[in-house]
Amino acid sequence: MNLNNFENYIEKKILARGYDYYENNYVTSVEETEENVFEAEVEGTELYTVEVELDDQANIIDTQCDCPYDMGDYCKHQVATFLAVRDMKNNLSKEYNQISQDSGDSESVLKSPVPKKRKAPNIEKILSDRTKEELVEFLLDIANEYEEIKRRIELNFDDGNDEAELSKAIALIRTYINNNSDRHGFVAYGDTGEAVRGAELVLEKAHFALEQNKPVHALQLSLCVIQEMMDLLQGADDSDGVIGGVIEESLAFIDEMSGDEELKPIHKETMFTKLIEEASHRQYNGWTDWRIDLLESCSELADTSDLRGKLENYLILMLENEKGDSWGFNYLAERVNLIRYHLVEKHDGQKKAQEFIENNLQYSNFREMAIKSAMNKKDYDYVIKLTLDGEDKDKSLRGLVNQWKNYRHEAFKLSGKINEQRGMATDFILDGSFDYYKELKNTYATNEWTSVYPKIIFLLENQKKTYQDVYTRILIEEGEKQKLLEYVQGSPLSVETYYRHLIPEFKEEVYLLFLQHIEQSASRAGNRKDYQRVCAIIRNLIKAGGKERALEIKLKLFNKYANRPAFRDELSRV
Repeated sequence: MNLNNFENYIEKKILARGYDYYENNYVTSVEETEENVFEAEVEGTELYTVEVELDDQANIIDTQCDCPYDMGDYCKHQVATFLAVRDMKNNLSKEYNQISQDSGDSESVLKSPVPKKRKAPNIEKILSDRTKEELVEFLLDIANEYEEIKRRIELNFDDGNDEAELSKAIALIRTYINNNSDRHGFVAYGDTGEAVRGAELVLEKAHFALEQNKPVHALQLSLCVIQEMMDLLQGADDSDGVIGGVIEESLAFIDEMSGDEELKPIHKETMFTKLIEEASHRQYNGWTDWRIDLLESCSELADTSDLRGKLENYLILMLENEKGDSWGFNYLAERVNLIRYHLVEKHDGQKKAQEFIENNLQYSNFREMAIKSAMNKKDYDYVIKLTLDGEDKDKSLRGLVNQWKNYRHEAFKLSGKINEQRGMATDFILDGSFDYYKELKNTYATNEWTSVYPKIIFLLENQKKTYQDVYTRILIEEGEKQKLLEYVQGSPLSVETYYRHLIPEFKEEVYLLFLQHIEQSASRAGNRKDYQRVCAIIRNLIKAGGKERALEIKLKLFNKYANRPAFRDELSRV
């Protein structure tokens, strides 16, 4: 790939974005750090550094960018830099010839700053200086040229009723989707951000409607966004969650509206009905969380016995229609019963709410509520019973088992059952938790502990699954340097992490491990980032006190990799 034809090798979409970055002066500087090696700074989400290395024929032999993009071989920052370097080289050539003719002074050619960003024009002033007729004519022109502009004007400025505005909102959303779809109607990854722009504008309109004291219309606009986005999900790559994010934002806004205590009863009833109808759509099959979010908003509105009765009946019927033993049904049943619980708590008082909890202990959220309630009452025996039952019921779910064990350990601790507390702490340590090690240590006197921790180290060394992090942290905590050295010798790359704990007692062994690690890393290095990583290890060897060894290995690598100029360049900077 050559600097003069790189466009033939890079995806068109990335090329377009790179051109845009370059044309808008996002490349803030380019410097030729040595012959045919260029370093640029490019503004993006952050300030990114791009490196480009050329050969004498302007072939791009190495290029790196420190941005997080990993969806292809090249990013937009690199494209923008290629353009900047190409223009820089072309300008240098012209300037060199001109200077040579004029004065023979070529020094000024060596610096080629990227043009500074032009000051943004004052759009408000430009528009203010135009007549109404000129502005109307201009808007008509761009509305005829760009469908999305036309739809935005209709939505924001055309007088009409709420029903008409809903139709315009749908038209705007679909216009943005169509403009960002391929010929098959599919929205590709990378285009979703622009495809949902219409939906975002409609959601802004919903917020404005609420400010105008029109909550029902605000709800309709929000539901319109959700419906259109759910349709879009069927024909788009939403790997980065842009479309789902718009739906989540709409649901959060609906929940915020529904919880407003100042809503009029007539508005509450209308909104309740619309939300129940929405949650009943087949569109939500397979999207349990979003359906439940709508029903939770219903529960905020159900503050009369009539509305509450309707919601209760709907929820019970929903569970009857979905009955089964699958994980999906159990998840749905738990979410539904949480809604019912909050209705009981809100309208029937704490006693009834506690009874509801006790009747639903098969669900983890209710078991946790029961445990917390028992903790508050200092009924630790009941906490222990609840957790043991939970561990047995959820034995196939590691996360829940650990949750119940944590509560049981806390109950042992608060009730003064020291032996049980120690036993559970040991189990947690063997399962990879260092936090419990310190706690366990504090339950013993100093003279007792010296005979306890070696047993824990032994157990960690001999169990099938060893958690290296907790193992090494214990070795460091207890000053077991010989064992730590043996561990590092078995995993030389870990010398960078642990050398501080082995110096000065095992200085020579540490230096040897560093040299082994450096040579292995160098043999695998294939680009400038890899070379920089090798040099970073050498710098750590110097920090460890091995300056002479570092100089020796640097010279060895310099000679060994004579055909890798980028590697030699990085080594020369150490």
